[in-house]
Amino acid sequence: MEKYIQFAKDLGMTNALLITPDNIVFDIRAILKCRWGCEDFSENNIRCHTRNTSYDERVAMVKQYKHILFVHSKDAHELSNALLEIERTVFLDGYCFAFSLRYCHLCKTCVTEQGKPCPTPRKIRPCEESFGIDVYKTARNLGFPCQPLQSEHETQNRYGFVLVD
Repeated sequence: MEKYIQFAKDLGMTNALLITPDNIVFDIRAILKCRWGCEDFSENNIRCHTRNTSYDERVAMVKQYKHILFVHSKDAHELSNALLEIERTVFLDGYCFAFSLRYCHLCKTCVTEQGKPCPTPRKIRPCEESFGIDVYKTARNLGFPCQPLQSEHETQNRYGFVLVD
C-alpha cells in the first residue's frame, strides 16, 4: 500500500495517507452543502448524479473498504487527474473494486455547464460530499490543513479519496 502513497507524490500531489473508513467523518449535512451550497449542483449535471443510491447505501459502500488513500493537492485539476491514474494503477494491481471519490475537475472548463455533453463521461467520479463525507473534519482529524478561505487570493487545499480494495 505504501507504493500508492509514493505514486501520488510522484504525480505531484502535496501529500497522501493510507486511512480506513473509521478515519472518515460521515455527516448527512455534507449532502445539504452539496445540493444547496454548490454553485454547480443540478439534477441533470453528470458530476452531481447519485445514480439513485441512498445516503445509507453510499456510506455502506465506503465502509466496505479496508484501505483508502487520502490525497492532498493544491490544484483541483491535477488532483482529479491524479486520482484517476492512482485508481487505474490500483485496479491493474488486482484490486478490482478500486474507485475514487472527488468532485470532477478533469477539464479546465466544464462544458456541461454550457449545455454540451461531457467529453469524458466514463471518467466522472462522485463527489465525496454526495457520499456524506465531511472533508473538512476528516482532513483536520488527520492533521491536514483544511479551512474556509478568507479571500479569493488564498490557495485552497483540495482532497480526494481512492478506495483501494
